[in-house]
Amino acid sequence: QEYGLHLLESAFNPKKVSPTIDYNFPQTYILASTIGRFRSHKKEFPKAQKFTKLALKLGERHGVSRSERTCLAMQLGSMYHYFPKSEKDADRAIEILTSHANRLLNTENGDDHWPIRDRDIVHLPGAAPDPFGHCMLSSFVLSFYYRADVAAVASQQYQMALRGWPALGYTADFVRDYDAAVVENGKNLPCVDRKIRLAVISATITEGHSNSESFGGALSRLDRGKFEVTYVLLAEKGADVAGFTRTHPSDRVFVWHKERGRDENNGAWTLRWAKEIESWELDIVFYFDLTMSSFARRLGMARLAPVQANSIGHPITSGNDRSVVQYYISWAAAELPLEVSQTHYTEELKLLPVDIIYQYYERRVLPGQISRIDGQKFGHFERGDFGLPPDVRVYLCMQKPLKFHPDFDKFVCGIMKKDPEGLVVMHREDNAKSNQIVFQKRLEGDGCDLSRMTFLDVQPHHRLLALYRDATVVLDSYPAGGDTTTREVIEMGKPLVTLPARLLGGRWSLGYLSNIGLKESTKKALIATDAENYVDLAVNLANDDTLRQSVEDDMKACAPNLFRRQEAVDAWQEMFLEISPYQQCQLNTAQKGEL
Repeated sequence: QEYGLHLLESAFNPKKVSPTIDYNFPQTYILASTIGRFRSHKKEFPKAQKFTKLALKLGERHGVSRSERTCLAMQLGSMYHYFPKSEKDADRAIEILTSHANRLLNTENGDDHWPIRDRDIVHLPGAAPDPFGHCMLSSFVLSFYYRADVAAVASQQYQMALRGWPALGYTADFVRDYDAAVVENGKNLPCVDRKIRLAVISATITEGHSNSESFGGALSRLDRGKFEVTYVLLAEKGADVAGFTRTHPSDRVFVWHKERGRDENNGAWTLRWAKEIESWELDIVFYFDLTMSSFARRLGMARLAPVQANSIGHPITSGNDRSVVQYYISWAAAELPLEVSQTHYTEELKLLPVDIIYQYYERRVLPGQISRIDGQKFGHFERGDFGLPPDVRVYLCMQKPLKFHPDFDKFVCGIMKKDPEGLVVMHREDNAKSNQIVFQKRLEGDGCDLSRMTFLDVQPHHRLLALYRDATVVLDSYPAGGDTTTREVIEMGKPLVTLPARLLGGRWSLGYLSNIGLKESTKKALIATDAENYVDLAVNLANDDTLRQSVEDDMKACAPNLFRRQEAVDAWQEMFLEISPYQQCQLNTAQKGEL
């Protein structure tokens, strides 16, 4: 594929061929749109944008259908730059994306663009299996653009999707009846003599997924005397449903797949699932990954219960109208003050307590230096197994490179300048070689010594744990930091330096480090106040053996406080009862008895 696309791209480049391809041929539109969509899939923004814009112009020249042109405009309005060359380039990419979306949403006679007629675009290469997924690109990386007005950008994406496929904005009949009753009676609805019907719908409640690791402990411990729980795995990637969903025989578990043939050529095919969910007459639908899955994204556009909530499986707002997804459930310890953090969400922000660990976690490291995730031992590994020298200070950051905003380059290069003998180990970009080149050029341009940098491929979990153990200092990425990674580093008792960012995704480490009982001196040694302080903290820890040992001892002593926290279960249960559209009669009776 890559070689074939490269040859096609060359046909448009006068530096490669002469004469270039003739734009008067209608086929050039198909070629340009195919190249643009493939490059966006490979996260190569400059090429994707270039060829998609060209395809839009060629489509106008050759009179292609309105839906085809709208689809291309939607791609441009949802095309994120995964590897910007600079801070300015990153800001400009968001400006470009929002300008395309605004132009499409606000064009005079804009109704002429909508809705998308699937039959008009399914002939495009790659579009037939899923027209929605072809036109609306993933918003996963929006959480990394910490300077953007993320709520406004996400809302634009939602509006484009809803105008493109208005059928996705379905409201269940029984929900309309509930709304009418609320209008007539206010919120003083009769209590119910039954359990609260809660459905957890996700594409990531799969075995071993970080979201299953995060949410499984609390969800499986909710009081089944109060909740009737249903799990629905939207099997977008085909993995097995997480084992925690089988904890209670009374819980219902569904694994739903897109059906070849039946669900193709139709961008709104998830309505088939929506009608099934409607028949359950749920009280609460709980999503925690609406921006991680195209399936969940579409299903979440329908109102299938009186109350629907999004949450922190991916730390960014859905962008959905608040009448559809009413709440975003987050953790106060990892958010700015409510009056500020609410502006980051289209949903109403509901916060779990600031002074607790917000999930019921299990250890990921077993006795004998064994990974619980892959069952493999890691105690025998040495630095040499990773091509690293045994006697240098190693600064480790194994987050995916797409989490590294260009701002973070200065952190890394600042550390290298201040510690001229230190070695930095980072994750290699694994999507496109061109993106790794951009990444390395960025680092070199900010003064990093590439001869003292090692880039490693994705590691099996047990080898990753060995890397944490053998690092001198672990660096939290910025502005999108670690969550699972941070917990693993704490569990390994290693120092992790972090700078809390503006958005939730860059504040996990602050939340954990603030709630496991660390000494104030340890927190001061790990939590930076600005970029310069980040560099100072990292270098000080690496060079001061006494300080580092003190921090490691404190981390190891406090690490058990991460795990099996009943207050997390209690907090989630209280949250679900608070947002429930109905109160339970037996709960009201008990409360009156207490009074």
